[in-house]
Amino acid sequence: MIPVVLTLLLLLVGTVPLGVPYLGSVAPAYTLMAVFYWAVYRPDLLPLGMVFVIGVLEDALSGLPLGVGALALLFVYGTALGQRRAFLKRPFYIAWIGFAVLAAMAALLIWLLITVLNGAMVGFQPAMFQYAITVALFPCLAILFVAAHRHIQR
Repeated sequence: MIPVVLTLLLLLVGTVPLGVPYLGSVAPAYTLMAVFYWAVYRPDLLPLGMVFVIGVLEDALSGLPLGVGALALLFVYGTALGQRRAFLKRPFYIAWIGFAVLAAMAALLIWLLITVLNGAMVGFQPAMFQYAITVALFPCLAILFVAAHRHIQR
């Protein structure tokens, strides 16, 4: 339950308004980081169905059209799971690069879906800023995930 609870807590942290103007649109994608980490290192502890539920919950709390964020999380989960051999037993920077690539694809997917659903072009700058913050913070959150992972193993 630790990965699920930790991901849900990160979901809440990412969606709680902090009083900083425009932060909601550029808050780091904490759940994306968690889903990637657990899909690579312990997919048995974060089942696919739970990833979907977390994604729909995130959509509802953040104001995204329902299913957009869930689809992005499922994409990252499935791709990371399929490529986990490329990340396991390799230096951390390999996983970080892999995360950066998948996060870029997820940001593009979300932007495209929102643009199509709105029927008009939406700004790409907030998505790029969120992507940059997310990739930059991934090593910091990875420390938390590794600590939780070690706790689980004990």
